[in-house]
Amino acid sequence: MPKDRFECLQDPSGRWMVWDHTTGEAARLGGIELRNQDKHRSEIARDILRRIFKTGLHAKAAKRGC
Repeated sequence: MPKDRFECLQDPSGRWMVWDHTTGEAARLGGIELRNQDKHRSEIARDILRRIFKTGLHAKAAKRGC
């Protein structure tokens, strides 16, 4: 398994997605599945997810019911 949980992958059509190695499926941000993006948008979303999970903000939001 890669060192990072989130990775940008290019699909056969040339579009990009953010893959979540923990769940084994496309990552989600704000309830939106991160597929069919251009490379730049995928990289930005991946970096946001990495920061959220590194700082523990996902756990704080879950406790508040967000």
